Amino acid sequence: MRIGVLSDPHGCLVGLKAALSWLDQSGVDLVVCAGDVAAFGPQPNECVALLSERGIPTVQGNSDRDLLWSAHIPPVPPAADARTAQIAVIEDWCREQLTPASREWLAALPPDWIPAPGVLVVHGAPGDPTAIVTADSMPIFPSGVTTVAAGHLHTPFILRTKRGLWVNAGSVGRPCDGDPRAAIAILERQPTGWDAFIHRIPFDLEAAAQAIREAKMPYAERLIETQVQARWW
Repeated sequence: MRIGVLSDPHGCLVGLKAALSWLDQSGVDLVVCAGDVAAFGPQPNECVALLSERGIPTVQGNSDRDLLWSAHIPPVPPAADARTAQIAVIEDWCREQLTPASREWLAALPPDWIPAPGVLVVHGAPGDPTAIVTADSMPIFPSGVTTVAAGHLHTPFILRTKRGLWVNAGSVGRPCDGDPRAAIAILERQPTGWDAFIHRIPFDLEAAAQAIREAKMPYAERLIETQVQARWW
């Protein structure tokens, strides 16, 4: 069995389509998404619609949740640094773009998904979509789980421990490791257990930039700069 794992489209339809096209041609048995579908990009509704129409199992990321919880998010304090204030403005813009159908779909996403026995898909970590699990961490595997696929960090890696295999699929929409190509993970079931591979897929950065400009996103040129440089903000 081969499972394709993508994560963190962040409203970048160009990157999401490129990743799905590559997966369609690679012969995987199943595609799953580790969350953060809509926030921070020019086409949040289009990304939701594409995953929804294709019936791709998707877990709820922290930014998916935050887009829906606007009433529970405290206002940015006046003393906040410029970076924090700018990110809040962009997230508010994305929140305002969401259609009722997109909100309903995002709200219904589960916190995790089991695509095969012993395999768990999460956003950050089991039970916490905001958790930071790096390649230097010692992650905790839930009972009965030997393979975890996650996203959240926008930096792909494969970590093998005595407890099991931890795979971060990176981001298909906004990579942050200096490589602007979309990142995805492939899980393969072998006779001895699960193995994993990271693949990078180029996509049209100029088309992604044009989508940001046409959507009239706040701080559009800086968003484009960070997209090309493959860093967050």
